[in-house]
Amino acid sequence: MNNKHNFIINFGRICAVLVILVAFSCKDDTMDEHYGQEDKGLESSILETLSSDTNYSTFVELVKQAGFEELLNSSQAFTVWAPNNDALALVSSDVLNDPDALTELIGNHISRFSYGSTINESPLFVKMLNDKSIEFSNIDGQVTFGDVDLLEKDILTSNGILHKLSSVLSVKPNIWGFLNDNETEFPTLMDYFSQYNETLFDEAKSVKTGTNSLGQTVYDSIFSSSNTQFKTIGDLSSEDDRFTFIGLTDDAYAGIYDTFKEYYQYPVEDSVKSNTDRTIFSNLTFPVLDLEDLNGSLIENTVGNSVLLDGTGTSVESLSNGNVFVVNTLNYDAKNVMYKPIRYEVENNKRREIGSLTDFSVVQKYQDVASGKFTNIVSLLANPENGNDYFEVAFSNVLSASYNINLKFSAIGAAQDTQLKFEFSYVDASGNTVVNNIDSMVISNLEEGIVPIGDTYDIPVYINEEIDNEYTVKLKIIIDVSEPELILYERKFGLDYVELTPVE
Repeated sequence: MNNKHNFIINFGRICAVLVILVAFSCKDDTMDEHYGQEDKGLESSILETLSSDTNYSTFVELVKQAGFEELLNSSQAFTVWAPNNDALALVSSDVLNDPDALTELIGNHISRFSYGSTINESPLFVKMLNDKSIEFSNIDGQVTFGDVDLLEKDILTSNGILHKLSSVLSVKPNIWGFLNDNETEFPTLMDYFSQYNETLFDEAKSVKTGTNSLGQTVYDSIFSSSNTQFKTIGDLSSEDDRFTFIGLTDDAYAGIYDTFKEYYQYPVEDSVKSNTDRTIFSNLTFPVLDLEDLNGSLIENTVGNSVLLDGTGTSVESLSNGNVFVVNTLNYDAKNVMYKPIRYEVENNKRREIGSLTDFSVVQKYQDVASGKFTNIVSLLANPENGNDYFEVAFSNVLSASYNINLKFSAIGAAQDTQLKFEFSYVDASGNTVVNNIDSMVISNLEEGIVPIGDTYDIPVYINEEIDNEYTVKLKIIIDVSEPELILYERKFGLDYVELTPVE
């Protein structure tokens, strides 16, 4: 009985093993069949794989005409997004018969390295052989490249990945190229930027052909155009950065110019225009945005100003390094762009004068604040021999606008209060100096805060940053303590900064 039972158990085990072996044998056959096919595909390069599909014969031929055949048959890794014959039949003969344009077009469909459709970073901007960047996106399984759907994706080859398209990826200009191509749409804007155009030697793209008699390298030189304004606002011609630029039509320019020019009043009209234009055109560049980003929130541009942008009536041009928002109105608030507080830090002696009878000592004191950084407190210690003594500062970059005056005092541990009076002066458009005397006030020895002085003052002329500008805005801080009054007041006070603040 026991032997019979053992035989049944052993027979069952043998059958189970046989079933497993058969299953694995079948599975191995299937796997061999599958991987055999894949191995066969991996023996062919991207170009060989495309050549085996007659629907892509036009692309293969254009690859050869553009000079990319050897490259795509090499062992390097590439990704190719190939349009079919029907798509390429729609391309203009002007492009196909122009060697440079054809190279640009075919290079717009080939990138180095392998990019599969399973994208961890979405969107991903892929650098193509023509230096353009194209968005490769996978959103909930919907894969697009440059907004074009993929007919077939992730075809593995011996030297990379092949994706098949039903549309041609048109070569888009960058922002700077678009503006130049459409300069008649933005005449005033382009007139402004054209002042700063420059041509630069591009050493990276130039080919070394030898050396001259002095041992200097000789190049087959390549030159590129640029613009010095890009150093301030960002390089609109760069294919490595992405921006949104406000394409300012002349209607939009005229509206914002009429608003901003009032802040730059000056006897010379050219000065009014140049300063107003500089402010307008330096505030049109932003990190790349979409229209849905214009939701009523302040958006910071590339020069650090935060402004409101209205997307109403805005058309969008999608380009290789971002986009252009074409607008017919621009309603920037001056307080977000240039009508801002003008602060003079007392320790800055560049535009400071001290009364001839005064022995002021500027003592820097440091207080550790919660952030772990240090703030500067400056003490002004007056030791006059006689008469009134003063400390005067001259402000720069003052707009022709209305300002209030604020002084930020700091407690320095003086034994008693002091008494100050002030004189605020400016030169008007006729060259006359207008002097405003501000009555004496007692400053507490414990004062640590902002103290407003005087009234609201309307500055008639724009004062730029030049120290020797004939138009000036100055504040004189006068120690108003006579010898008999030393019993009541000291000649010692702490002053952090003086500030002109825009009128709300």
